[in-house]
Amino acid sequence: MLSGFIALPLPARIACVALIAILAARFANWAIYNWAYHRRALGPWSKPPQGAAARSWADHLPGWGWWRLRRESSTCSGRFWLRPLLLELLFPVASAWYYHFYISGGALGLKPAALGISPEQLHWQFAGHFVLLWLMTVATFIDFDEQSIPDYVTVPGTLIGLAGAALAPAWLPLNGRGIELQASFPDAWPASWNGTWGLMYALAIVLVWGFALLDRRWISRRGIAKGVQYFWARMFRHRTIWIPVLAITILLAGGITLAWMQQIPRWSYLLSSLMGLAFAGGVTWAVRLSASWGLQVEALGFGDVTLMAMIGTYIGWHPSLIVFFLAPLISIAFVLVRWMLTGETATPYGPYLCAATVVLLVYWNSFWIGWAEPVFQLGGIILGIVVACVVLMGVMLWIWRLVKQTLGLGGY
Repeated sequence: MLSGFIALPLPARIACVALIAILAARFANWAIYNWAYHRRALGPWSKPPQGAAARSWADHLPGWGWWRLRRESSTCSGRFWLRPLLLELLFPVASAWYYHFYISGGALGLKPAALGISPEQLHWQFAGHFVLLWLMTVATFIDFDEQSIPDYVTVPGTLIGLAGAALAPAWLPLNGRGIELQASFPDAWPASWNGTWGLMYALAIVLVWGFALLDRRWISRRGIAKGVQYFWARMFRHRTIWIPVLAITILLAGGITLAWMQQIPRWSYLLSSLMGLAFAGGVTWAVRLSASWGLQVEALGFGDVTLMAMIGTYIGWHPSLIVFFLAPLISIAFVLVRWMLTGETATPYGPYLCAATVVLLVYWNSFWIGWAEPVFQLGGIILGIVVACVVLMGVMLWIWRLVKQTLGLGGY
């Protein structure tokens, strides 16, 4: 089926991508309103507000349907129709452009043939990027609306990312020689990671990921013993949470074990994707704990942790580190504009992690091939630098909080 698609003329393929993107954008709008914690009855799929005209078939057309629904602005919140209308117009255009850009080698800086990359590999990688972009689009707008990122987005997205790494002909980003990045870069892939040690690493990552999805909260004001008791009681209080999480974790662990036993050809990429999950989610979790300790307020939501863990399954741990350092630079401009317009500085961080990922994918040649690949030749030293940065950030925020308290400028 893919070979037949690749054989089509380029304009026909771009048109097919745009058509699929139109449907995906439509589904994204539905998900933004229905996967949020506070669901909203907006859009042509919901019942019309009291006193409004009944839905017609034209109201269900992509883009145009939202333009028609502006008639309900008096009963809904202002120009509620504008954002979904723009999403259904711009997402297909962006997807069609990115398809042509990526398969022509724009992200690599060279023609794919010069690197020995097959069209099939490029198309599978584009498919992975398309899914990731869709997931990040939904996560971004829900985070802007509610300052939360639901597991409805990140859990299926993580599973798709792992499945793609295990089964697709190509999934993770390519280095300057046209080879997928493995977690061991710049060193050769250790033979022990194909054996029992590799399986143990994979299962440990899955178990920690499953544990992270549970409803956890640590409260120690009545003592450590009571804190532990409350921690475990809360974790298993809601059956609608812990039973699905347990089932997903067991099934994922079983699937990974089966893949290892069958010695699938892409085991190294599956394990690399898992290590991307562990590193991206783990660093974000560590930053959350360090910053929260320093400021004595929640600095990042846990949705940012699961979001970065999901992103890590698509791009691996090396690019995830670039994303994490690139996101604050992207956020500065938006935060400054928001502060000048509204006087508010609080903003969700997930959208900037997503924006940094998009920038990295589009400018892959500049970021990785032209700059980061030589830096990562340092190997394990990079991990030490990351740990030091996380610790120093917490200490600096703690000092800053004390200075503000001393000057009477607030607690954080």
